[in-house]
Amino acid sequence: MKTAQRILVMITLFALLAACNLPTRPTSAPGIDQALAGTIVAMTLEAMHTSTPTGAAPIMNTALPSATQGPVLTATQTVTITPTFSTPLLSFDGSTNCREGPGTDFKVVVVLRSGQKIEPAGVQDKYWIVKNPDGKGLCWVSAEFATPSGSVWTLPTMTAPPLPTKEPPTAPVWSTWNYTCAFASGGSTVTMNLVWTDRANGETGYRVYREGQVIATLAADISSYTDSAFVASGKSLSYYVEVYSDSGKASSSTISASCQ
Repeated sequence: MKTAQRILVMITLFALLAACNLPTRPTSAPGIDQALAGTIVAMTLEAMHTSTPTGAAPIMNTALPSATQGPVLTATQTVTITPTFSTPLLSFDGSTNCREGPGTDFKVVVVLRSGQKIEPAGVQDKYWIVKNPDGKGLCWVSAEFATPSGSVWTLPTMTAPPLPTKEPPTAPVWSTWNYTCAFASGGSTVTMNLVWTDRANGETGYRVYREGQVIATLAADISSYTDSAFVASGKSLSYYVEVYSDSGKASSSTISASCQ
């Protein structure tokens, strides 16, 4: 292709130079045959537009890698690690109460022994829910008394049972009572020694009544009181003891004393 272009350019230049040298009027000197020149140009142009022969090897444009080409990025495979499962267990360093629910408002189901290992069934806030080792069902134990191990993260979160309905404390019963009389004008001074049996759990305290009126308020677990009072001739004094808590109250039977 380039050779044909060069030939065309040379012929054109040759024709232009020849034309410049021609006289204004034709002479007998030999010149360029204009028809021949046109034929040559036409043949040259035809050669320029002729397609490459079938046997000719095509020119391949191969792109060379650029010196400034960035690094080649490759995909990174994500590896998923599956933790190994092991049976969840709780161990105890000391004897621990396991109750019907979370907190001391619930009854104790079983006492877990020191060194004992129990399989938990669930978790809730600050408590583990474990299988009762001495029977059926579940019980709740405070997390601060247990050391967990194994796959405890697989345990479900459980809902705490409703608080139990509190019953009134158990009424006290009299153990002994005795009194002495000191005679005075119009009557006697009675000194009464009262002793009762404390049968309540979790009581707030006790109240001692004389003639239906409170004469003393005592702390929990107190089980005796001594009273001194005047009683008119032919009259008597009555006493009873009441136990109370935030769930109710209960009273002992009534006793009386008289000086004749």
